[in-house]
Amino acid sequence: MKDDVVAKRYARALYDLGREEGMQDTFLGDMETIVASLASSDEFRGIMESPLYDITLKKRILGQIITEAKLSKYMENFLNILLEKDRFVYLESILDAYRVILDEASGRVRATVTSAMELDKIQIERISEALKKVVKKDVDLDLSIDPSLIGGLIAEVEGMVYDGSVRTQIARLKQSLKGEI
Repeated sequence: MKDDVVAKRYARALYDLGREEGMQDTFLGDMETIVASLASSDEFRGIMESPLYDITLKKRILGQIITEAKLSKYMENFLNILLEKDRFVYLESILDAYRVILDEASGRVRATVTSAMELDKIQIERISEALKKVVKKDVDLDLSIDPSLIGGLIAEVEGMVYDGSVRTQIARLKQSLKGEI
């Protein structure tokens, strides 16, 4: 809970600056670059998130990555503030909150769709259009596959879950049969 509050606060501040400077998308790309670096290197993540390492070392390492990746000066300042305030561990949550703010500002929402098998382009378009009608906003889909669904799909958008999976239908039928006996 506290993590969400902290992440949203930092994401909002960064978004406001990005809007003023016309750099919202740049900031998104910059944060995605750093988060990808953290994900790809356990050593980098360990140093940056551990209280055992000196902040000077952390800033030097981060500075090298920022220079190599050609990130904005604003992002460098932002990341250094996170280090100084011991909030670097929240970076991924800040990125998620930032994406939500960007989506809200542009009238888009993100939906997670999990299906039993890979969907073709036509199915993806139909799902996107159906969700767009429900939420009355443009929808960006994050797709995943879970064979345990047996068939159908589960869509999560704006805190709502639409479960049309065969697995759930079987579970409901089973529950119904138990209740009738």
